[in-house]
Amino acid sequence: MLSQIIKSVIKRNEPATISDPFGYSSMKGRVWPHVIDYNLHMNNAKYLTVLEKARWAHFRELGWFKKMLDNRINIVIGSLELTFIRELGFLQAYDIQTHILTWDEKYLYFEQKIFVKGKLHGHALFKFAGIRKGKRVMMPEMCDALGVDYAAAPRCPEIDHWNAMSQTKRESASS
Repeated sequence: MLSQIIKSVIKRNEPATISDPFGYSSMKGRVWPHVIDYNLHMNNAKYLTVLEKARWAHFRELGWFKKMLDNRINIVIGSLELTFIRELGFLQAYDIQTHILTWDEKYLYFEQKIFVKGKLHGHALFKFAGIRKGKRVMMPEMCDALGVDYAAAPRCPEIDHWNAMSQTKRESASS
């Protein structure tokens, strides 16, 4: 992902192309030989790489990369859920749609969908935490740094369910 960091630093002063913090971005890709597995479709681990590339592009298109860089805020994945619906075959073209679903006091939630010719092939949810100098940056502070209204985050029942499931997993693992 070094290439995405370099690209983001170079393009950090470009104007935002997405004005709504909950707006969508789209990134096209293709299943090249270096990402396929024995079954001649995209290796499961490579999905994470292409989804990360699409999120970097989304941050640039929102104009958030520069604001995060200026405020020394980084984000780290706290949790993810990736559902493989249909395979991505060798040389198949795909489109990744990325957007922010919501945020709460602690986390920023992304949704990404992978389409081939308008048909859903994969779905991912990501939960991110803000970090500065090794310490947590809570979302109200992060929203201030990004110039967005913390109170504007929509309610997302699917995120409530996901968080409840995660809590149940933590509780059962500690017993």
